[in-house]
Amino acid sequence: MKWLFLFVVLLNAAFLSWHSFVQDTPEKSRESIYGPPVSEKIYLLSEAPIEQYPQVDEVSNESLENALNKVIEQATVDAPELFCPRLETERSEDKKQIVRVLKDFGWGYQDREVTGKRPKFWLYIAAPETPAIAARIVKELAAKSIDSFVINRAEMKNRISLGLYSSQERADQARQRIQSASGYPVDVYEHMRNVPLQQLDIAQPVDEKDWEQFMSRFDLTKMMIKVEKNPC
Repeated sequence: MKWLFLFVVLLNAAFLSWHSFVQDTPEKSRESIYGPPVSEKIYLLSEAPIEQYPQVDEVSNESLENALNKVIEQATVDAPELFCPRLETERSEDKKQIVRVLKDFGWGYQDREVTGKRPKFWLYIAAPETPAIAARIVKELAAKSIDSFVINRAEMKNRISLGLYSSQERADQARQRIQSASGYPVDVYEHMRNVPLQQLDIAQPVDEKDWEQFMSRFDLTKMMIKVEKNPC
């Protein structure tokens, strides 16, 4: 029994010694496995692969110019057309009426007098055979409230002048009236004459809408106005 106890003690001591040796043995370090790097091509900046750059659609100079023209055309359509009008008239009555309307609209203006050629329409009765006959016709016309006089110049001698008109329409109306009242045929002679003209330049840009409102204030059938829509 004594020897059995001693054997068990020795067996335990041997087990403990072995277990302690196993724990103290350093674990073998795990070595890194070396492998060559993954093969990848190296590029210069000038040789960068195509997929690194975003794809850009090519635009020709012609396409760019067309696009710009469309933008400019659209801007022109959207913006109202502006112009600086000039009104020109021969008669002082017409000028006074224009000035009144300009003041009503609050538009500034500059006026000046110039000389220009304008068509005139002269009414006359053809020269009779003798000056005596011409004088008799003038008396007959005066009795019917028709103003007239005999021309004494050589190329028009004995013609009976019935007045000078500034428009074809008024000349035709006067011709028909005188012919009906006198019974004499009346002729019309159209020619150009130098006359003083009144020009009025509107001193601010005007669009088409405002211009139409301005012109609607005039009875153009009774006025003689020349209009120029000049660029500002």
